[in-house]
Amino acid sequence: MVTQKHLIVGIAVLVALLHFPIGSGYAGPWRPFVTGYLIDILLPFAMYLLLGTVRVEALRHWWVRAWIVFAVGATSEMLQYFGLPIFGQTFDPLDFAAFAVGVLAGHVVEELIVFRLPVGRHD
Repeated sequence: MVTQKHLIVGIAVLVALLHFPIGSGYAGPWRPFVTGYLIDILLPFAMYLLLGTVRVEALRHWWVRAWIVFAVGATSEMLQYFGLPIFGQTFDPLDFAAFAVGVLAGHVVEELIVFRLPVGRHD
C-alpha cells in the first residue's frame, strides 16, 4: 500500500536523482529550460511536499510551507544577485517565477493526489 509519505519521499528521491542527467552538461531537448528552470521548479515542489510530512503545527497550513519554500529560494536568488552564491551561481529574475510554479504545483499535487492516499500507521 502506497502511503502519503511513500509518495512524497519517492518524489523527493526522483528530484534528487534528476540532478545527475540534467546537470550543466545536459545536451537533450529543451536545453535552456531544462538547465535553467526545471530544477528551480522541481526543488520547491519536492520541498513543499516534504515540509508537509513534518509534525509541526505551523507547517500544517499550506500557505506557511509555501512562503517558507519560496523565501528560501528567493533569498538564495537575491544572494546570487549580490555576488554571494549559496545554492547557485547565476542570478536570473525568472527563477522567482519558477519557484512560485514549483510551490503551487506542490500544493495542487498535495490536494489532488497526496491527501487521497492513506496516511499510514506511523503518522
